[in-house]
Amino acid sequence: MSSTGGPAPRLRTRRATPDDAGAIARIHFEAFGPGVMNRLMHPNGVSEDARAKFAGAVFPPPDKAADPSAEVIVMVAELLPEASEAGGGAHGPAIVAFAKWKLVRVAQPREEWEGHGEMTEGQLGEGADAAVYNEFIGGLHRMRQRWVKGDPCLHLGILATTPTRHGLGAGSALLKWGCELADRENKTAWLEASPAGYSLYRRFGFEDVEVQDLKLTELWGPVGDDEEVA
Repeated sequence: MSSTGGPAPRLRTRRATPDDAGAIARIHFEAFGPGVMNRLMHPNGVSEDARAKFAGAVFPPPDKAADPSAEVIVMVAELLPEASEAGGGAHGPAIVAFAKWKLVRVAQPREEWEGHGEMTEGQLGEGADAAVYNEFIGGLHRMRQRWVKGDPCLHLGILATTPTRHGLGAGSALLKWGCELADRENKTAWLEASPAGYSLYRRFGFEDVEVQDLKLTELWGPVGDDEEVA
């Protein structure tokens, strides 16, 4: 897999820490918030509880984090301050994008990879529509089960960039990092692409295997365009 140019000189990638969870949650909802599916999953807007629940789920619980057979790796891309700004100490590096990967090193038992249950509003956060979430995200999980099963692989769960920082190469830098990891580990890389990210993934050599086609109007009625949503 190959990229089409390097990131901006002031951009660096690093492994995220739990202290980054709040920034990661902010970027996630900035990136996906205007989309139709996010508006359906959060019909009254994203509540602070939903933001907190997402932030709390960025990193696996300690019992899962210690599992060497399936490692969750969260990476962030940071924009470094200008040289003229660095001496003042007013601003440090700013996280502008993140990627959440899962490296499955050994084949997983069926009960593990088939074990995705439905989520509740309590788990997703106040105001979330669990039925929409389970149809949409649950459908992606079922698609993954059909293709990946429990085979060793590298799976990209989420890649998001702050909308005001598009064009810096942050998404490309994070994707390049993952592709290089897949090559080192000799693992097939999988992901589910949104329309916004589809062209980037194609540039890195990812190929289509299946399309999720949700009948939105049939399932949930008419959905207004972005301009109709405050």
